[in-house]
Amino acid sequence: MRATARSYAATSITMTKIFGLLLALSLTIPALAADGLPILQPDEVIAKYGKPDSVRSSEYEKPRPPLVTKMLEYKKEHVRVTLLAGGKVGNPPPYKSWHLIGYQDPRDNSVITKEEAEKRLLGRLKK
Repeated sequence: MRATARSYAATSITMTKIFGLLLALSLTIPALAADGLPILQPDEVIAKYGKPDSVRSSEYEKPRPPLVTKMLEYKKEHVRVTLLAGGKVGNPPPYKSWHLIGYQDPRDNSVITKEEAEKRLLGRLKK
């Protein structure tokens, strides 16, 4: 029971950080489409920059949070790509589409721009 409570607490903290990131993005990126966030598939990121050092996803957590997220982290470059599963809230996996929430520096969870993330990941570009 304790492990479940810890897992739930960790998920809650992660979700709080994600909502904070989403709020920051909504205030700083007015170009987001009115109907949602830009679509970005995890496979597209991996095809462009290679396999991330870690992938964290809430797809199969029990209980699964209402908003499912996936984070691809490139540790050396200090870039985390955070994605939100498409579809209706509460739908089970697998998810066909993912939406970009934003980019973060995992050292302090600060928001970084797409341009900054791409600059940091430049050395990982697939040829």
